[in-house]
Amino acid sequence: MSERKRTYGRRLSTLLGERPKHEVREAGRWHERILEGLDFSAVDNIKQHAALTDGELARLLGIGEATLRRARAARTKLDPATSDRLYRLSKVVAVAEEVLEGANNAMQWLRRGQPALGGAVPLDLLVTQAGADEVETLLRRIDFGVYT
Repeated sequence: MSERKRTYGRRLSTLLGERPKHEVREAGRWHERILEGLDFSAVDNIKQHAALTDGELARLLGIGEATLRRARAARTKLDPATSDRLYRLSKVVAVAEEVLEGANNAMQWLRRGQPALGGAVPLDLLVTQAGADEVETLLRRIDFGVYT
C-alpha cells in the first residue's frame, strides 16, 4: 500500500473516531461498521475537525438539529443511514485534505462555490451520494492536474 493511501486511510479512520491501531483498512470493514452504526463520537470528531455548525452537520446527515442534540445527549450509536452519510462526509473531507494539502485549505475549498461544479458549493452537494461523487471526482481531477 502506498504511503499516500495509508495517510488517507489514517485520516478517514481518525475522522470517524477510530484509533490509529484500529484503522479500518478494507472497504468491507467500513461497510460492516456502517451497518453496525458508528459511535456518536464520530459526529463530534468531524464537527470539530471541519468546523461545522450543528445546523450544517444536521443538514449533511439528513437529520433535524433537535435529533442531533438528543443523539449527542444519549451518546447512542448512529443508525446505518446516518452512519453512511457521516462516512460520505468524512471521506470527502479526507480526500480534500489529501489533495489540497491540509484541513484549512480543504475546508475553505469545500465552502466556496466552484466553477467546475457550476458554481455550486461542494459542501452543499454532500447531501446526496451523486453530489459527493461529483465533488470527489473534481478533487481527483485537481490532484491529477485536470481542473476545468
